[in-house]
Amino acid sequence: MDAVRIEAPAKVNLDLIVHGRRPDGFHELTTTMVLAGVRDVLELGRARSAGVTCEVDGPCATEDVPTDARNLAVASLERGLAVLTATGSAPQGVHLRLTKSVPAGAGLGGGSSDAAAALLGLERLAGRELGPVVRASILADLGSDTVFFDAAGRTGAGLCTGRGERVRSAPSPSGWWAALLTPAVVVPTGPVFAALDAAPWTPGTPTAFEPVDWAALTPTDARARLRNDLESPALVAAPGLRSWRELLDERAPGAFTLSGSGSSFFAPCESRSAAETLVAEVEGAAAGAGLELRGSWAVPLGSGVLAQD
Repeated sequence: MDAVRIEAPAKVNLDLIVHGRRPDGFHELTTTMVLAGVRDVLELGRARSAGVTCEVDGPCATEDVPTDARNLAVASLERGLAVLTATGSAPQGVHLRLTKSVPAGAGLGGGSSDAAAALLGLERLAGRELGPVVRASILADLGSDTVFFDAAGRTGAGLCTGRGERVRSAPSPSGWWAALLTPAVVVPTGPVFAALDAAPWTPGTPTAFEPVDWAALTPTDARARLRNDLESPALVAAPGLRSWRELLDERAPGAFTLSGSGSSFFAPCESRSAAETLVAEVEGAAAGAGLELRGSWAVPLGSGVLAQD
């Protein structure tokens, strides 16, 4: 195969409980993630020159999306290509065209999803499998959310523990939609955890945590169960988010929560039309308040989101 096209969906966190800081500096957490129907597109082609080259385009191809090994998709391709070369035949080189529709620094896992999709695309391009164990090993070294995207195709949802790299498939909500909003505020993950550590807080207890059966809930009922321990520190680390929190509380009380470390907010909805209506209402209110968006969508959540060609 000379060329492969593969899609990399975003995610949102239905819950995110931080249990405490680990000796290695990471934080122990439990989070349920589900796929969300906004996605990047990766096109991989064989190249004559060795190594991995990358070009980035699309509506979210901002300056903070690199084209070298700082890009997780490029890094995963380099590592996957090295493994395939060491164990048999492999493409001499790979050129990646990455069309970004998932904004960076938004709590939607765009870079992590790109990394997982890139490895799957490389397997197709090479006509050889790295296998799930090798893929998980490569991805876990690159980031905490990456393994979820490799495993999420089975159900569209996963319960993630450790620093997020230990993933167990979970029943996925069916028929859920979401109003998804990414403010024009970039929230680096490091300062959010620093704000968490600096503030008085009570860590969640792993043994006391009971996973929510999200698939058994309606989207409206699920809103009351959403939880993100990183939202309060994110509002400290990125004060620009506070105006958004106030606006969302005014327009749709109890509907929206932060995804990951931010900056995106989402609200589960019963239907596409309900999500579209809520998005339009918030867009109008934000424009009136002088608040800017990097993106806004009405998207399906969970099973059925992942689509690949």
